[in-house]
Amino acid sequence: MAAAVKSFHFIVSDGAKVPQDASTRTLIRKQAMKDIGISRRKRAARVPKAKADEPTPIIAEGPIELPAVVDIDLIDPQLYDLDDAVFSAESTAPASTASDESWQLSVVSSRSSSSPSSDEDEQFCSLIATINPSTEYQKLRTKYSFDLMDLSFLTSFNISQVAVWTMQQQPELLETLLGHRICSYLHYVPQRYGQGKRFFDATVDCVLAKASSRMRPDEAGPAMAATRLYAKALREVQTAVSDKKQCDDADLLCAVQLLSCYEIMDSKDLSAFSNHISGSAQLVRNRSATGFKSEYERLLFLGHVGAAYSEAFFQNRASHLAQPEWMQLYDSLSEESTWLTDTHPLMIRVRKIMIYFPGILAEIDTAFDDTDGCSASYKLFEIELRLRSIHQDTKNTLEAYKAHVLRTSMMRPPQCEMHKRREAFGSIMEGLCVCKRMIAAMCDSDRLQLEHEVQSIAQLILDLRDSQQDASHSWVFTNVEYGVAQLVIDTREAWLEDASTLSPVEKRAASKRRCLAFKRGMTPHAPLAGWD
Repeated sequence: MAAAVKSFHFIVSDGAKVPQDASTRTLIRKQAMKDIGISRRKRAARVPKAKADEPTPIIAEGPIELPAVVDIDLIDPQLYDLDDAVFSAESTAPASTASDESWQLSVVSSRSSSSPSSDEDEQFCSLIATINPSTEYQKLRTKYSFDLMDLSFLTSFNISQVAVWTMQQQPELLETLLGHRICSYLHYVPQRYGQGKRFFDATVDCVLAKASSRMRPDEAGPAMAATRLYAKALREVQTAVSDKKQCDDADLLCAVQLLSCYEIMDSKDLSAFSNHISGSAQLVRNRSATGFKSEYERLLFLGHVGAAYSEAFFQNRASHLAQPEWMQLYDSLSEESTWLTDTHPLMIRVRKIMIYFPGILAEIDTAFDDTDGCSASYKLFEIELRLRSIHQDTKNTLEAYKAHVLRTSMMRPPQCEMHKRREAFGSIMEGLCVCKRMIAAMCDSDRLQLEHEVQSIAQLILDLRDSQQDASHSWVFTNVEYGVAQLVIDTREAWLEDASTLSPVEKRAASKRRCLAFKRGMTPHAPLAGWD
């Protein structure tokens, strides 16, 4: 009995003490697993077994479409830096909102080489949301089989009247822009849809309906439905604009900008697109530069910049964005990053230079038309000084571009970085061409030297077209560059003509003629106000 007592081991709870004897440890494990095994057998007995010849059916509420495979290289890296509260499914928002946010970015959520199963997880999440939509936007997305985020490239800086006019001539080019996701205010639309704002919901409805109809061009029904929804959206937006209480609503600005996206997809009337851009500009000015505080509002302003610049250029007037307070707001959007994005300091610097051009070109017309010789000379000299300052800033920006390329030369850039580099370089070269020619128009003594420089730059741009294969969507910015470069080549003789025997008055008249012809050549397809 004493021997039996000595061999009996008690298990106490005053610390982690592992028995030394191996047989004792085995006995403890068996005893611990006994109850688990019994519980498993009881659960298995309660579950009816399916017959081998009867597969379990899967019931879905609507058509199931697997999400398209998205190339990570085509996704703007800036998407990964947005606020986690917007995109995380584990946010503190209500369950339906969190689920929608997780679904809406299922394709563009952060990925890394250390997570090989991320693609499968994203496709699975998107598929689940399609089968069982839990939010109003998910239901709308399932209805039209189209995700609004695939239109985000339509909110980029380069979508202008030139792009819309080009798509009028070649409607198939729209498809090259779909699916190239960039950082955009469209990321915030799904969570704001279905919140009771009729103008906002009606606009989102018509845009998705239009996108769906463009994917099915052979069917008349979707196109007619999109037109009806567009008419409804116009009525709701007009009612909201007339209400002073809603004029400062960020969702109203978003709705007006979405209507411009509709016009891009419609590609029938440039004036309709221009009207929406003008309406958007009016709402932006009413808010003032200090009214854009939240990330949603700041992205709305970012989406407004390119269209507003283009509209000012085509209307031959200064852009309101060139005013100091708006430039300061645009500067505040800059964010340092390894790769170029729309808010990278280098890209903002390039585009700020472009924003100044419409106003300067309009001032040149005014100076040339001044009948007072002294006043005209003073105005032209003042414009020349500003142009030379912009010219130097453009050259400095080119050096900053070279420094960026050199700084990242030891890393493998993603494809979207290569696209941004091509866009930045082309914009700088285009800016140099325009700036040098305008200086030549102001200062005839430097005209010949500047023209030789312009010809070299133009030839470089055209050589890029012949030597590089551009991305399918890059036409939105390369078309403008190539057009300006070809115009420079075609007008070479006029800018190299000998004016040594002309009087000062005749030289000024010749400069005005060359300058006006160059301006008209940059926009041959659009009727421009004030260019007669």
